[in-house]
Parts: sequence; structure tokens; C-alpha cells
Amino acid sequence: MTHLDAAGAARPSAATVAAQVEFLRAEAELGAYVAELAVADVLAAARSTLAGLLGPDLAGDDVVFHSSASGAFAALLAAWPLPERARVAMVPSEYGSNRLVLEARAALAGVDLLDLPVDEQGVVDLAVLDRAGISSAGAGRPLGLDEVDLVVFPHVPSQRGFVQPAAGIGRRCAAAGVPLVVDVAQSLGQVDTTGIQASAYVGTSRKWLCGPRGVGFVALRAGVAERLGVAVPSLYSARSDQGGPPLPLPGAARISVGEASVVARVGLAHALTELVESGPRLVFDRIAALAAHGRRVLDGAGGWRVRDRPDSASGIITLRPPEGVDPVAVRDRLYRDEQVLTSAIPPTRSRDLRGPLLRASAHAYNEPGDLDRLARALAADTGRA
Repeated sequence: MTHLDAAGAARPSAATVAAQVEFLRAEAELGAYVAELAVADVLAAARSTLAGLLGPDLAGDDVVFHSSASGAFAALLAAWPLPERARVAMVPSEYGSNRLVLEARAALAGVDLLDLPVDEQGVVDLAVLDRAGISSAGAGRPLGLDEVDLVVFPHVPSQRGFVQPAAGIGRRCAAAGVPLVVDVAQSLGQVDTTGIQASAYVGTSRKWLCGPRGVGFVALRAGVAERLGVAVPSLYSARSDQGGPPLPLPGAARISVGEASVVARVGLAHALTELVESGPRLVFDRIAALAAHGRRVLDGAGGWRVRDRPDSASGIITLRPPEGVDPVAVRDRLYRDEQVLTSAIPPTRSRDLRGPLLRASAHAYNEPGDLDRLARALAADTGRA
């Protein structure tokens, strides 16, 4: 199998799988809770590593595990205090699940959802943003950052191969006193995520970190947790006040979940160790080089056209199909007949999509020849029913 779907679920290493198998044996022998206590230091180290990958202003105690990036985002937004008629700025390329969370909050609490200014690729235009360029139909005029209550965006969208200027947006939000939430599900593990200085981050294990499914995380900068409520009250996130409303536990624990697939967290911990030992910068550079090669050989293959800038640092390559060609059917044929794994992206994934796409995403374990193989398969697929 030629695996070109790191943006969906990357391949874990054999050692990561072995670490999970070892933990499952411990669960069977010792019981789940005793086994979890035995790996407490491993999980704490994983939280510290995640914090370090996000920036020097975070510590392991600022990170809590969750079930997924989408679940983490929903919990964070549920706990986030917003004033009446709050204004939340986002981007058209916001991931569909996150967008639904924002739209639900808007419908229930009268939140106004605004668009950050973006260029033709979907990248936030910092020059326009500096000129008070946030679209707002309600205000009847463009707004400045200092008139917004919260900014949210994905560092790297799942349906487009570009990287948002997150550090520049972060500096502007900090100067304006506006909290910022960044989704790093598609960026952590493939591009540098330090220096953003966001108020909060959400992410996942299964993509560029090469960990298993079933585990995500929330990371909060110092002082942010104390401003949050409780997302889902439980004995793991809150305490009772003698019949009163639940009181949040100290720190980031108020966003945490209790029962979980601990074996997935163990797998993530091992995958993080491998990333650090490999050298994150070397991994990032290899992914970028593979993507650059892929964009060269895939553009025009079988009539498919690359939508992304050739020099993008993102490992995601998105392809627009020839007229009348269904990306879903092509993805299935590639898997069945060529043993090449890609993704088909439906238009519901994001507001900025006008039709379905094919997505290829190579990780450091790939070779340039894997993308050459995909290009040959697409060229040979031309005209097939």
C-alpha cells in the first residue's frame, strides 16, 4: 500500500503499535486503572512534549487529553465565556465540524460570526486586517480586531495546502487584547507551531503526529483556564457546591474528560517521542520537500490540477478533478486497483469549497516515488467510467 493520507490518519510506526499492545496486555493483567497509574509518568511526559511543540509559554499542566480535536474544540467553546451579542471572527476555510459548533453557539446565544479577510487562496491578509478589514454585515462596516471578542481558525485547513500566518495573527490578537483559539490538528507534526502565542489550542493524535485515533488535546495558556466555565460537568471536571451549580476544578482539568482510551494516549506518547528523537525540523523539511515534488508531478496528470501554491510549506496537496470526474470514485479505484491511499474531500468540509476534491498528503515515511506512482495512476485513469 502506498500511503498518501497523513492528513486523514497517518501510519503509526511498528514501535508505536508495539507500545499500545504492551499496554493492552498490562490492562488485561493488572486491570485498566492500575495499568493507567503505571504509565502516569509516560502520559505526563507526553503532555509536556505537546506543550513544548506549541511554544515556550506552555507547560505540561496546561495540556489535557480529549477524545479528538473536534471534541476538544466543542468542549472549549462550550466553556468559553462570551458577552451578549459577541463577535467571533473566523475564516471561510474553517473545518466543517468546528463551523457547526460555532453556528450552534451563534444560534443559541446570538453570537455574530464574522469573516477574517483572506486572499484568493484563503490565506488571512494581514495588511487588510491591519486596516480594520473584518467583514460584518451587522455593523454595516468592516471592523478592527479590537472590536472582536474571539478569533478562531485552523492553522492548516484540511481541504487546502497552505499555512495561515498564525504567528502574525497571534501578535495582532495579543496587541488588541483579543483571545485566540487555533486548531493545530493539521499542522502539529508537519509545520512549526511555536511562536503563535494563542490563548488556546486544540489538536489530534492521528494525523501528522502519527499516533492512533481516539485521542486529542486542549492546551491553555497560563491564566486562560481560570476564565473558563465547565464544558461537561463530571467528577473529572467539576465539584459540587452543596446543591449549587458545578464549580470548575482548578486549571485545565475543567476541560478534561474522564473515561478514555488510555491505550490511544500511550500510543500518542510513543509517537511524540519518535518525533522529538527524529528532529521536528528535519521532519517538517522532508514533508515540505515531498509536497513540492508532488505538486510538480501531479499538476496536469490525467487532467487533474493542483490548487495549492508550489512553495507552500504544507504537506497537503489538493487536486481539482477534470470535468465530469468524480473524486470519490477515483479515490476508490486508486485504493482497489493501484493500492494507493488518498482522500476525497466533499464540498461540505468547508465553506470555501465549490466542489469535491482529491487530496494527497505524504509524510516523512514516504518517498518521492510514491507521488510519482500516484501521478501515473491518475494519468492512466483518464476517461474511465
